[in-house]
Amino acid sequence: MARTPKVVEDRREQILDAAIRVFARKGFRQTINSDIAREAGITSGLIYYYFQSKEEMLQAIVETRSPLSLMRSLPPETLEMPPAEFLPFLIPQVLEIFEGEPIANLVRIFLPEWLHNAEVFEPLRTQGITQAVDFFRGYYTRQQELRHVGSQIDPTFQAQMTISCLVGFLLRRQIISDPTVAHYSHHELATLLTTTLLKGLEAR
Repeated sequence: MARTPKVVEDRREQILDAAIRVFARKGFRQTINSDIAREAGITSGLIYYYFQSKEEMLQAIVETRSPLSLMRSLPPETLEMPPAEFLPFLIPQVLEIFEGEPIANLVRIFLPEWLHNAEVFEPLRTQGITQAVDFFRGYYTRQQELRHVGSQIDPTFQAQMTISCLVGFLLRRQIISDPTVAHYSHHELATLLTTTLLKGLEAR
């Protein structure tokens, strides 16, 4: 039977779901494509129709299952929202993605592997962190144009600060299991981070 676009898309999603589960269970380095094919309930040969390697699957996961997908799907008018409205709107959604299972398991598994095999996880930096910083830099630049943000602000540094705050809290909550930050809800974190970031964003 011919593969319709929907069949192809559904199969891709099935394979990515299986890859996430296997990566979280075995780790990236220990996983082979046949493990993912078995988890997905398909043949090893069929998996190569959709993905040439597990590295390609990792890139697809970063593109479609991380907050990058959320950021790309935002209506243009949301980027016109001032930071006091936009950050509390976006941050809880980002935290929900990262702290939901099984993405949180992937973070726990991948971090030690990243430290010892950085080149394999380069897509996580180039596709993930770099694109996220670009997104926030574009947002803060637009906010300067709208005069919601002071002209003295460096949009690139402010973007780096926003990402660093989010990543720092996620590592403390998901990797270190720091009880001093574990009790905050996503809404509370978004509100507190927004208040802190805005002190440096106020127009002068």
